[in-house]
Amino acid sequence: MSWFSYPYSFYGRNYYMGRLIGQVMPSAGVHDIMRLGRELYEYPDYMLSALHVRPGMVVADVGAGCGSNSIRLAKLVGPYGRVFSTEIQPDMLGQLMMNAYTHGLSHNVIPVLATHSNTNLPPNSCDLILMVDTYHECTNPPAILHELRQALKPHGRLVLVEYRLEDSWMPNMYDDHRMSVAQAKLELESNGFRLAQLYEFLPWQHIMIFDKI
Repeated sequence: MSWFSYPYSFYGRNYYMGRLIGQVMPSAGVHDIMRLGRELYEYPDYMLSALHVRPGMVVADVGAGCGSNSIRLAKLVGPYGRVFSTEIQPDMLGQLMMNAYTHGLSHNVIPVLATHSNTNLPPNSCDLILMVDTYHECTNPPAILHELRQALKPHGRLVLVEYRLEDSWMPNMYDDHRMSVAQAKLELESNGFRLAQLYEFLPWQHIMIFDKI
């Protein structure tokens, strides 16, 4: 494999396949993640409805933050399903489990402390893995994609939801926190995935659904 297939640093910032990797939002920014106005332009319930999450499924919310999508997923998979909620920041996991407890869903939301190179998800366990506004911050994409691929069941799906780089203007959003479909395809299809579906009905975000191959 060429050097292009590995993450590299330049002037103190990390890159992968020509893309500047976004910096991770610290746990101190949890109030920004939870802001009510976010639902007005991200439409999380509408987004999840396109993924056909069913009762009894095992799903993972990678980069779960304070757990807003984990809670929605836990309701969709029901009492016999499971949601693995992964975070690299312990403070975020603490906030997530407080939220799950408040909603009476702590029984099927499983917190998972991950690292920049290891998701710590059980192998062959997930019907669906969801990453909302997360993949662009992964500092070691090949390692994480390998872990995600291992965690998926044979016919499991990996879903990336990312702000569109193709949009010429977007408020309060740096380019390194957005992705194009072409870049996402380049990276994931170089690491054992295939773009199966693309939805563009959200105001500002791609929904990209990948199968593992």
